[in-house]
Amino acid sequence: MTGWRRVNGFVPPPWRRQRFRGSGKLAILVLLTGLTLSLHYMVFPFPHWIHLVHRRVCYVPILLGGLWFGLRGGLAVAAVISAVTVPLAVRAGLPLSSNQDLIEIVFYIGLGVLTGVLEDRRQAEQRHKEEERRQNEKLQSDMAESRRLAALGQMAAGIAHEIRTPLGSIQGAAEILERDIPPDHPRRRFWIILQHEANRVNSVVKDFLDLGRPLNVQPHQLSLSPTVNECVGALQGLAGERGVSIIVGPGISGELFADPQRFYQALTNLLRNAIQASSPEAMIRVGAQAGGGGIVITVDDEGPGLPDGEAERIFEPFYSRRQDGTGLGLALVRQILQAHGGWVKAEDLPGAGARFTMYFPNKPPEQEG
Repeated sequence: MTGWRRVNGFVPPPWRRQRFRGSGKLAILVLLTGLTLSLHYMVFPFPHWIHLVHRRVCYVPILLGGLWFGLRGGLAVAAVISAVTVPLAVRAGLPLSSNQDLIEIVFYIGLGVLTGVLEDRRQAEQRHKEEERRQNEKLQSDMAESRRLAALGQMAAGIAHEIRTPLGSIQGAAEILERDIPPDHPRRRFWIILQHEANRVNSVVKDFLDLGRPLNVQPHQLSLSPTVNECVGALQGLAGERGVSIIVGPGISGELFADPQRFYQALTNLLRNAIQASSPEAMIRVGAQAGGGGIVITVDDEGPGLPDGEAERIFEPFYSRRQDGTGLGLALVRQILQAHGGWVKAEDLPGAGARFTMYFPNKPPEQEG
């Protein structure tokens, strides 16, 4: 970068370069002001026209102070020059109406204020334009991302529809084959694999279709404790396979206002995500409490935590850091919460692990706000 030397490949950060430039300007301003004030007394015995020229020279540091440091800089330099000029003006012994040095002080102060105000306004307009430019860039980026996701969603929905028909035939054929394969048949394990994978594909297809269309939720009052325990119980098998324990907090009670099927889907998606992120012998804690006019449900894991700077991106469709992940689970959780008028967020826990928080309001979405 011009004006800066690289030392062992190091370039000073922008804030340090700005501080250096500011210090340089201040040094120049102090030196110029001191020189001007010194001349102010050195030219006292000289002819009047030299004094007239010197008074105009005093404008230079005042202008630079206002242009470089705004109102504070212009006013400070004008005040210093005016204060040093006063003794010379008083020494002249002229009345106020004809004392040119005292009259000039008024112009010094006025010039400092005017230059500083104009410079502060220019900088404020520049900052405003820069902020607008950043906002426009972010808006364009968000629109481009929305168009990309919409195109992917439409493509995924089309593919999902095409998969559903042959998938239904595969599941029907598997049910027929089950009748001819007794439990002790050596090849029954292949039927179990077929059934398991067909169900998994059907679940993925269903998630694709859900993301491609608005969710129609029908919330009503649910008993919180048995609803949460049902979700946890459904994943105890998967947790056991990975050696992970799921602990439900003792304070879970009361009622929840949610669509039963969608709540089950959202919580199981979070629990499944936590299980997959956890190492053996880790613990997952599920908690719930009333707050903010609704119910707040948390899922804490002891995994590696959230990707750096990507706490929001993990809820985007098709975003996944796992090789076997589809990037649909968390995106669907956010869609379910938004359909209920609630929200979901993710954050790192102190030490290690992550916390996912869901908020379900106690009112239907159309009554919120």
